[in-house]
Order: sequence, then C-alpha cells, then structure tokens
Amino acid sequence: MVAAPKRIMLATDLSCRCDRALDRARRLARDWKATLVLVHVMEPGLADRIRTDPDVPSWRRTGDPATKMRHQIWRDLAGDMADVDVRVVEGEAAEQLLAVAAEERCDLIVTGVARDGILGPMVLGTTVNKLVRHAEVPVLIVRNRVNRPYGKIVVGTDFSDSSARALTTAAKWFPTAEYVLFHGYDIPFDDLLDKDEFGRQLAAMEERCKADFLAKTPLDDAVRERVHLLIEHGNPERLLWDYVTDQEADLTVIGSHGRSAFFDVLIGSMTKRLLESAQGDTLVVRRPRTR
Repeated sequence: MVAAPKRIMLATDLSCRCDRALDRARRLARDWKATLVLVHVMEPGLADRIRTDPDVPSWRRTGDPATKMRHQIWRDLAGDMADVDVRVVEGEAAEQLLAVAAEERCDLIVTGVARDGILGPMVLGTTVNKLVRHAEVPVLIVRNRVNRPYGKIVVGTDFSDSSARALTTAAKWFPTAEYVLFHGYDIPFDDLLDKDEFGRQLAAMEERCKADFLAKTPLDDAVRERVHLLIEHGNPERLLWDYVTDQEADLTVIGSHGRSAFFDVLIGSMTKRLLESAQGDTLVVRRPRTR
C-alpha cells in the first residue's frame, strides 16, 4: 500500500495564480505531517541582468534576487515556516523542478494553473505539461479554492494495474473520501445494437468488472465499501470531464501507463484541451517504471 507523502513539493512562480496551489499544499502537509518544499525557478542569468541593466531601478540592482524571492515566500506564508523548505534555483523551469523533486526525494508535486486573459479559461502552460509527462511521482494540479478536504473523488479507470495503483494511492492519501470508478468506452457501429440487450449486458459487465478489479486492488474494507463503479458508453475523456463537472467532484485521479489508450488520450497530444476542461483538481499517478 502506498504511504501518504512525507515530502511535498510546490512549484510556484510567486504569482497570485499559485495561491490556491499553495493553500492546498499547506493543508495536505498539515494533514499528513509532511515537509513542504517550495521551489521557484529563476530565468538563467536573471541576477546578472538585474545588476548590470541601467534601466533597472537602483533599489532593484542591490541585493540577491534569490534572497528577495525567499523573503516573498516568507511573506506569503505569513512567517509560518515550520516544516517548510525553500529552494530558489536557476534554469529551465520544468527541468529544474524535476531535478529538485528527485534531489529532495519528494513524494508529490503540487502546481497551479494560469489564466488566459481577464476572466479567461485556466491554462496549464508548458511547465505543467512537462511535469505531468515526465515526473516520477504523482502530480496534483490545483484549480479549486481550498474550502474542504477532498471528499468526492472520481478515478478514471481502464481496469489496468495502473488504474489500480491510482485508486490505491488516492485511497491511502484520502481514506475518508467517497470514490467513483469511472470507465468510458466507444463501440463501433453502436447504432446497430439492440438497446435492451445491450443494457442488460452492460449491467452484467459493470458488476463483473467491479468484482474482478476490486479483488486485485488492495484496499481497506472501509474504503472498499465506499467505491462505486460507473460505466458509460461514449467518448471516454468527454464523458469523464462532464461527469466530474456535473457531480462537482473535488478531485479527479488518473493513472498512467494503462493497457488502453485512456491515459494516452488524456496526457498525449490532447493534454492541453482535456486537462484544462476539468473543473476540479486533478491528480496524475504514474506507475513506477520497470528498471
């Protein structure tokens, strides 16, 4: 069983768009009694440019930019730096964040999203896309305000081992939540099907899939009783996000490296559109690579 994180990394650009991610990361750190590692990546050569650019005001040319950024983080935390480590590094953002996560042995990466224009849609950005694709640990993308713990969680499943790991990870981290296992699928030429017979077969398949999947998934009995299965016919990613939005789920969990195209569709070439269409927070759980 996957243990709750002991070290959480928050990737922050020090802007207000990371405030929700900061609040969620701090809450999770308190709940899990974990250390929070706040990481900000400076542009390469920024310190030298600030010191030598005559157009930069004199008060900005003095002092170390990294020190100033640490002070801003201290202000954002209202001086509450207990169990908080701060790293300010220089280089390409995603590359440095992944390196720090490995160096600090973080169990979870938390990040926020940007907003495209005034009151425009939330967008992931290049850095978050790279983190989702390449991180060796789960990545939590925070969109919502932190009004409550994660209580209603939807797990996108293709009944693979990766989906099982996503469920067990979420169940260990959030043991009091209600869970919906969501499976969507397309059938070619579905207009030729007998609807009544198809409905009966679907109901039987739901029970069989749930029993088989849960039988191989290590869960506490109390959690197992709060896991419900929903199978829907149609486009998987569109159905998933529509359900999450309609049911006001707090968190969507997706496992990578499944046996179907479910994760590849979500995290592949359509990543930007699909992840931005989600209304709630999203946790991507990667299956450990075979070495």
